[in-house]
Amino acid sequence: MGHPAAPLVLLMLLMLHPAAPSSPCFSVPSDAPTELDLTNRSHRCAELDWSPFQQQRRLLLGRNGIEALSPSSRLEPGLEELDLSYNQLRELPPAFLGQARGLRHLGLQHNRLRELPAGFFANATALQSLRLEGNPLPAVPHTAFQPTLRQLVVPCRCEVVGSVLAACACSRLNCSVPECRCLTSHLDAFNVTYFHARECRSDVGLVAGSVGAAAGVAVLLVVVVVTAVVCYRRRKAAAIAAGAGWGKRESAATHRQPRYISRAEEMDTTTDVTAAAPDYENIFVSPCTAPATTRGWTPGWEEKRYSPQVPVDDDYFLESEAIPGDQPIYANTQNPGEDSIYIIPGQ
Repeated sequence: MGHPAAPLVLLMLLMLHPAAPSSPCFSVPSDAPTELDLTNRSHRCAELDWSPFQQQRRLLLGRNGIEALSPSSRLEPGLEELDLSYNQLRELPPAFLGQARGLRHLGLQHNRLRELPAGFFANATALQSLRLEGNPLPAVPHTAFQPTLRQLVVPCRCEVVGSVLAACACSRLNCSVPECRCLTSHLDAFNVTYFHARECRSDVGLVAGSVGAAAGVAVLLVVVVVTAVVCYRRRKAAAIAAGAGWGKRESAATHRQPRYISRAEEMDTTTDVTAAAPDYENIFVSPCTAPATTRGWTPGWEEKRYSPQVPVDDDYFLESEAIPGDQPIYANTQNPGEDSIYIIPGQ
């Protein structure tokens, strides 16, 4: 059984000899020069304390395995150049450039940055060069394009290149735009406009293909509609040829046999008013007397004010004996379903 005073003794020892604070990533003298190069001084830095860097004008911190910056990290207005390349940074404090009014050159290439806030570069109003290649960024914030920007390097990926394409293009004569390049994983450099035109056409083709597919559907619909109209007209013509004739058909209940006329309006048999003169009338092939004859009805084409409208040299079926001249006669049978009778003169 352990001694009951042992925990108390251990606590007293800890109070007398407190644990040493975690060592900084690298030592920075208090009188560090304004141009400080600490490149490749550490293999791993879980979180870099930014407090020692307050008086620098040029600060190089590349290749130190830095994974994060202290949340309060913020550049001073006097810092003109900062290199944080080839580290392990996944994010940067949102206010990191909040006072970076004098920053001209910023190197963030080859880190693990997945996102930069939209207004991240808003206060870096003197920024001239920015390097972001080697990061899994989806896009570059628009605030990076300060009027002073002259050089931009981004990763050669279509989504990133597409986000800077408009800002890197000149839309007016003699305009000043930054030199925009992208770097591949093999460090091959390309102009962003050239790279996008050569490598990102699949995205454009996809959009064009979608538009083409929509246009194809529209054309198909038009073809279907036209086909339906043509079929309808053909069926209608077939029905007319089978028994409905080419003219407008009057109700069979009026004269007990269908009558065919060649114009849109028909004769009103109740008022004896002729709306339009038929070019031809039917005769009745039957032992009985035609209903129109028993009622004293005179076919419209027999009226003197109308003249036969038969083209010269056209064949017709029967000459009417009612009036001289050429007048075509079209005859129907009275029984439904029977074929129409054409009477050829001289046969």
